[in-house]
Amino acid sequence: MRHHRPIGRVEDYTVPFLVSAGFTLFAGLMIVAAHWGWLGVALVAGGLDRLIARLGR
Repeated sequence: MRHHRPIGRVEDYTVPFLVSAGFTLFAGLMIVAAHWGWLGVALVAGGLDRLIARLGR
């Protein structure tokens, strides 16, 4: 014999989940942007170095 209790109201965790997911996504995008920024600076510096070396000949 099974006894069922009516389920009452449950907590709504939608907003905290969305905030946490938003912060996680934002942090991930900032990490990607930081890596791309570092790579972009390295590529531009290498390109300028080669350009200046060619102009100096």
